[in-house]
Amino acid sequence: MSHLYAESINDMPGQHDGITRRHSDTDTMVQHHHHLEKTEAFGESVTFNVDVPQVFCQLDVLCRSDETDYAYWKEKARWIRFEEIAENALGRWSKPHVATLMQTALLNLKKLLQNGVIILNVSANDLLAISHDEIDKSELGPIDRGIAAAATLTVTPPDQETIATDTTGQQVSKEYNVKLQRKIGSNSEGASILICPVDFIENETIVFVRLQKPVELPGMLEVKISSRFIVLLIGPEENEKPLLQMGRTMATILTDDICREFAYISKNSDEIMKMMDRFMQDTYVIPPSEWDPSIRIEPPHKYTSKEERQAKERQSKAPQETGEKIEEIELTSHADLTLAPSKRPFYGLIRDIRNKLPYYISDFTDCASLQCLAATLYLFIVCLCSVVAFGGILGTATENYMATMECILAAAISGIIFALFSGQPLNIMSATGPMLILEHIIEHLCKDYRINYLEFRLWIGVWIFILLLIFVIFNLSFLVRYITRFTEDCFASLVALIFIVDAIRAILKIRKQYPVNYRPNILLDYSCSCIFTDIGENETTINDANVVDYLFHGTNLNKTSQTACTIAGGFVVGSGCSTPVYHADIFFFSVLLFIFTFLICMVLKEFRNSSFLPANIRTILSDFAVLIAIVIMSVWDGYLLLNTPKLYVPTEFKPTRPHDRGWFIPFYGKNELWTIPLAIIPALIATILIFMDQQITAVIINRKEFKLKKSPGYHLDLFVLSLTILIQSILGLPWFVAATVLALTHVNSLKLMSVNTAPGEKPKFEGIIEQRVSALLMSILTGLSVLFTQVLNHIPMPVLYGVFMFMGVSALRNMQIYDRVLLFFMPQKYQPDYPYLRHVRISRVHLFTVVQIVSLVGLYVLKNIKSIAITFPLLIVGTCFVRKLMDKVFTQEELYWLDDILPGSKESKIRGNSMARNVRISKVVWEDSNEESTEVSNARNFEKNNLHMKR
Repeated sequence: MSHLYAESINDMPGQHDGITRRHSDTDTMVQHHHHLEKTEAFGESVTFNVDVPQVFCQLDVLCRSDETDYAYWKEKARWIRFEEIAENALGRWSKPHVATLMQTALLNLKKLLQNGVIILNVSANDLLAISHDEIDKSELGPIDRGIAAAATLTVTPPDQETIATDTTGQQVSKEYNVKLQRKIGSNSEGASILICPVDFIENETIVFVRLQKPVELPGMLEVKISSRFIVLLIGPEENEKPLLQMGRTMATILTDDICREFAYISKNSDEIMKMMDRFMQDTYVIPPSEWDPSIRIEPPHKYTSKEERQAKERQSKAPQETGEKIEEIELTSHADLTLAPSKRPFYGLIRDIRNKLPYYISDFTDCASLQCLAATLYLFIVCLCSVVAFGGILGTATENYMATMECILAAAISGIIFALFSGQPLNIMSATGPMLILEHIIEHLCKDYRINYLEFRLWIGVWIFILLLIFVIFNLSFLVRYITRFTEDCFASLVALIFIVDAIRAILKIRKQYPVNYRPNILLDYSCSCIFTDIGENETTINDANVVDYLFHGTNLNKTSQTACTIAGGFVVGSGCSTPVYHADIFFFSVLLFIFTFLICMVLKEFRNSSFLPANIRTILSDFAVLIAIVIMSVWDGYLLLNTPKLYVPTEFKPTRPHDRGWFIPFYGKNELWTIPLAIIPALIATILIFMDQQITAVIINRKEFKLKKSPGYHLDLFVLSLTILIQSILGLPWFVAATVLALTHVNSLKLMSVNTAPGEKPKFEGIIEQRVSALLMSILTGLSVLFTQVLNHIPMPVLYGVFMFMGVSALRNMQIYDRVLLFFMPQKYQPDYPYLRHVRISRVHLFTVVQIVSLVGLYVLKNIKSIAITFPLLIVGTCFVRKLMDKVFTQEELYWLDDILPGSKESKIRGNSMARNVRISKVVWEDSNEESTEVSNARNFEKNNLHMKR
């Protein structure tokens, strides 16, 4: 609770200030002398700038036992955000639903409040004090005393096993609803709505009590929280249903985001009445002929936030002037204000260090959760198999000068350094496809010109370090301001597509190692003989009776195998020598492992939002989805004992070519001196690639929709990266940079969803667990992976391919381009209500999407053309120029909603009606197709895009 709230409520002078007995002809009240910050909007509408607690409302009806003359309160309904009604069946509650209120009940409630009793800031500590002491001070009549005394009755039907007596002599319920209490915030407070139909009164009356401080009133609520409000509605017995409807209306008002602020901050009865006016102002009426009141409305996936309602109020209450006035709205850029250019050397680096130091300790203390453990293990498995796969390809491209062991060591060193000292530790350092292409080209050039590869590569790394250091000195990271969502989505979609395509390609490649016989009815010929030059006792005949699949099943050289024959100096002869040995079961089982791994990951990740099992179990299953899939599929594979391809991890810590290189590469000795300046040319290309790859990933991770609270550190990231590249060059290790898909996977695995979710309400996205431990532990485990190869070597590669597929699909689904591509196949009446569709014609949306798809396809095609693949970094830069050219095709308003406004662009104005003055227009970017996308979009809505109105 904010200091303003504490000032306005807890520190109010007096014990019972604000007691008001309202009549139609009189209006007396006690004024407070404290200051309350509020904004008087247009007309009489008031908006308070405070943060008040969540309110749990419970509606009880006074009942009388038929057997004994005993009165008690029976719970009929409850609210956290949505209404739940107690069904007739014992212990059963209805599904949470939107409360549908009667208009007559709303009007009657307002009338009762105007003439009823409103007591604010009562300092009592129990029900007796509230019902006697405060009412004595307020000088209420005898009937009112009876009304207040009724509140001291027990809240549940009499039961000897469940009723106890407190210190005041009241009978209270022993047990609280612990399960429901978990869904309520820790700072929540209670409100009791008491409906009292009696036979000794003719007119309806209301008593509205607000306690000065929250007090725990035993037996009043079914959850153990302190109470703040008590509302007593009393009337004739025949009016029980109207009283019940008015009680439901009051409970709904107290759980409303804006009206609840009025209830907490109001200083007198007039402001309580403004609470009613505000609720009526925002209430919609459904025609009776178009709706059945008995139908319960399901809670919506998205509802209007408090900020949006306040913005609409300011818009609707804006003073209208004569004539049609035109407003001009300035479009603001998306650029991070911390990326402003500076002429002071190291200014950006120093500022990043100053911004990160206050959070450094919390970067290690904020990781104490099961979710961080799940993210660490998940990332370890994924990164390890990625590094191992990359190492095998890199070994082929560099003639094993750098292979799997070098990649494992590079991942450990760069990951540990980056996790400890970087500005954005959520980034994951790993190998990337463009870097593989660059390594292959450098090795090929060195081989053609007889240059020692590792020494020449060392000097390339030195020049990269110098160039990146120049970027840091002159604060050139500000250039990322020109990387808009257009470029981000192109690059991220490209990497996601690479993951998807490579996963499918890898699973199909197994068919070459384990071929499938698509014509099983044809008899196979395996007759084959091994002939030696010296024919004699060495001659051996190979046929289908003794043929052995040496490549996959043989562990030693066998003279009966064709391979062993060739190694022994012979040659094979026979019609069946070229007949392959088929292993259809292995290939098809690998496909099953691939598909089931992908499906298990997808289902368990989405299981968090399902209605099955308790929320805690759903959360655990979702967090450990990938690990569960890997374990289940690995156990299935081990049970069937099929020889599927397995993950290979080196067992010894030594270079792949120990006779040709060591762990430290010499600076001089094997190459001519002219190769040192020559290394600048490939270093320039590599620097562009590294800068773009690193900073685009950082921009994506630092998007405001992820609700990161700690400041980014673009300059610090680049400085740390330059150091890791220098170290990797000296050790002869591959250069690792931020990997987009792995970084997004890391962030998604650390998403914080609301724990205390009201029944019927979808979990809200609250931010990311920003810490360094998961990336640090993942890097340490990667370096230590050579110590537990006996476990890792049992993981089938098809299972890991399924994980790659899941990572690519998950990353692609979280991008706006994915949503816009789907619009091509949707009729207009079925299209989702995306905000940009309200402001941009659908034809223009499709044109923007086509340009982005063409750019994406161009990047993918050119990346796969080896002759020009080295220019891939320049092609990524080219997408920024394509985006700049789009300023000539699209208006700034269209680009604002579809993308972002480039810094320095000519200011464009949106012309609109004068009602739009001072309105904070929403720009919602739908990043996620599930329920949490609403919260992500709202974060971007109110944090990022402000339209400054001016006449």
